[in-house]
Amino acid sequence: MDIDERWADRSPATMLETFPWFRGSLWAIAGRTTAPERALGNLLERERRFTDQVATETRRLGLTSIAVDGSRTEDQLTLRVAELFGLGHPA
Repeated sequence: MDIDERWADRSPATMLETFPWFRGSLWAIAGRTTAPERALGNLLERERRFTDQVATETRRLGLTSIAVDGSRTEDQLTLRVAELFGLGHPA
């Protein structure tokens, strides 16, 4: 399978089902294809679907999760993680 077949020509759903893990930035991967914008769009949609699956499974299992969606600062996220692990206030 060449780079276009893997990242540009397959649907996001197929990518998620058949190749859930990869290494490298999304743009670096997409940039190696002959259709980088389409490949990037497919990769971003695949990531959205994966995130939705994780959120659904987390809720189903009654687990605590933290959304990292840009609505909290790094410091706010650090405080939340420390709170959940009972670590008190981080330095």
